Amino acid sequence: MKWPEEFLIRMQHYFGDDYETFLNGLSTETPVSIRMNNRKQIPVKENSSPIPWSKEGYYLDKRPSFTIDPLFHAGCYYVQEAGSQFLEQLFQLAIKDIPDPVVLDLCAAPGGKSTHLLSIMNGNGLLVSNEVIPSRNKVLQQNIAKWGFANTIVTQNDSKDFNKAGELFDVIVVDAPCSGEGLFRRDPEASNEWSVAAVGNCSVRQNEILDNVHKALRPGGYLIYSTCTFESVENEDQINNLVANLGYELCNNVNAENGVKKSNAGYHFYPHTTKSEGFFISMLKKPDESHHIRIKEEKPKNSDRQSTNVLSEYFLNPEELVSIVKDDRLYAFPKKHYSIFNYLMKKLFIRQTGIFVGNQKEKNFIPSEELALAIDLRKVIASVDVDLETALNYLRCENISLPGVATGWTIIKYQNFPLGWVKVLDRRVNNYFPKEWRILKK
Repeated sequence: MKWPEEFLIRMQHYFGDDYETFLNGLSTETPVSIRMNNRKQIPVKENSSPIPWSKEGYYLDKRPSFTIDPLFHAGCYYVQEAGSQFLEQLFQLAIKDIPDPVVLDLCAAPGGKSTHLLSIMNGNGLLVSNEVIPSRNKVLQQNIAKWGFANTIVTQNDSKDFNKAGELFDVIVVDAPCSGEGLFRRDPEASNEWSVAAVGNCSVRQNEILDNVHKALRPGGYLIYSTCTFESVENEDQINNLVANLGYELCNNVNAENGVKKSNAGYHFYPHTTKSEGFFISMLKKPDESHHIRIKEEKPKNSDRQSTNVLSEYFLNPEELVSIVKDDRLYAFPKKHYSIFNYLMKKLFIRQTGIFVGNQKEKNFIPSEELALAIDLRKVIASVDVDLETALNYLRCENISLPGVATGWTIIKYQNFPLGWVKVLDRRVNNYFPKEWRILKK
């Protein structure tokens, strides 16, 4: 591979005697890794090996076509870079004494870290996932919907907007936009966009983001910062600035093993020392000098009978949920976090709340794709398990045939995992898989 000359000069200075080894590592084939959904258990894939720092993470010996695997679309696993799964080690430490943490994933798209956080929280607490770019926000919503948890809010805001929320969050994860040097192996085009000026611009932007989001973290709360670059100006310098100027305390108390390199500011995953692309991560604690924001407790407004009946019909735990209706769209959200939702609704631009259950107009209810993928969906709902060909045709939004299936709303399943809805009529089957989610690959 041909890398930018100035990049090579910087890396030679950075790695010193390890430069040639680093360069060889950067030129090897990119590892393939996935992370399983702990609430949608499937057998571990053949010829896989565990990622040492991730409970549900696995390396694959080769890259399959994930697009044509229905279990990928069912949210049974997520394709995620191995190094970034080290987030698990730090986040578990951050929330070990917080029974119901309020967490912000600031730069969340496409959703790898958000789905990982949801798995670790396992239904406890509340995750606010944010992405400011509209097109990327749609992808984030889709991936969170596949994961199936209700304790989520998706927002679309700039980092400075979170100042309005006050010191609310127990943990904030900032996977900062960066120069992306760790992506060079997987995406050689990324190296064409690299420049010394881009590195400098990224460091300025990262500093702005951290300064903004600092004001949304509660006193004594934890900030987890990460990038996919090797640049010290984007990694160590950002961490040292938080310590020197804002009084943060480093909390990197996990042993560095399996080739992970620990610096005075965080953990590095280099392509020549670990089976990963290139990643940096660090955790810090905010000084506990002021009072935690207090949110006024608000009881959910009385739901209309139709909404209440829908939640009771479809969910295992309807008594723990509150229905939120907006423009005929019904959402299911944890009742215990309603006050925070109501508070944030006045401060931020919210794109998705909990699980989008479906559209209800007068007496008609059209169930949503997100409802079919929910982990707390009742098991007694009408469903049919189909073969691979039928599942793929369904995911392509094509016509399918279901002889012998009773008329009405039915969930299409593959290997007993829901994919979405069809409505079986007397002479045809209406495919309700979202057209914007459909797969195009044959």
